[in-house]
Amino acid sequence: MTLSFVGMGNMAYAIARGLLEAGALKGEQVSAYDPNPQKARTLEQDFGVRCLEELGQAAKADLVVLAVKPNVIEQVVGELKSLLEGKAVLCIALGWRFKELDAVLPASARHLSVMPNTPMQVGEGMCIFEKKHTLTQNEHDAVRALFEAIGSVEELETKLMSSAGTVTGCGPAFVYMVIEALADAAVYHGVPRADAYRLVAQTVLGAGKMALCTGLHPGQLKDNVCSPGGTTIRGVAKLEEKGLRSALIEAIREIEGTNR
Repeated sequence: MTLSFVGMGNMAYAIARGLLEAGALKGEQVSAYDPNPQKARTLEQDFGVRCLEELGQAAKADLVVLAVKPNVIEQVVGELKSLLEGKAVLCIALGWRFKELDAVLPASARHLSVMPNTPMQVGEGMCIFEKKHTLTQNEHDAVRALFEAIGSVEELETKLMSSAGTVTGCGPAFVYMVIEALADAAVYHGVPRADAYRLVAQTVLGAGKMALCTGLHPGQLKDNVCSPGGTTIRGVAKLEEKGLRSALIEAIREIEGTNR
């Protein structure tokens, strides 16, 4: 399978680099078009990815990934429309679901809306597939295998795509803020910054893996660390007092309110 990216921003770069690092695709199987080709050039230098000079060349691949900003999807599809006849198309642009894609793509084009996140670059991504799609079974299986090579895949109904995609897409930024804050706390008490970042990042990674591997409720895992009258429960009480839980919930509500 050959794959071509229309747009090579941070998300497309994370997906492409993750796939290439994982060996799921070889450089000669991947091409990319972007008016600002800096990231595509990096992939060209590191993996032999083909950096395209013209937009129309992107439609020659088996699978075309629409990875431009949401507000220019219609314009880009308009320029490519005749070339997308009979093509398999993925769209990672926010807000572009089955209905929207079906309205602008050629009737013969087969398409799937996906919501990835940037940790795919290191093989630990979370990608959401819209259940409603028009890919063939073989195409869908092949696409799922690619994304599973760089993370986990869940398929959700259209009505859940926005909120779920907000949590997984924006969530890494919130986690990085937590990592930075905990590291700052360690630095405040004398831990060298580089050491603090490593300690906290591994702690977050381990906590996430515990949640996934044990299947225990996060509250139970938290309780397992909180001894009666101990230090951790004192910290938990302070986080509740300062509104950590409600702040995260409100952050997602704020984004969702903007998206609607």
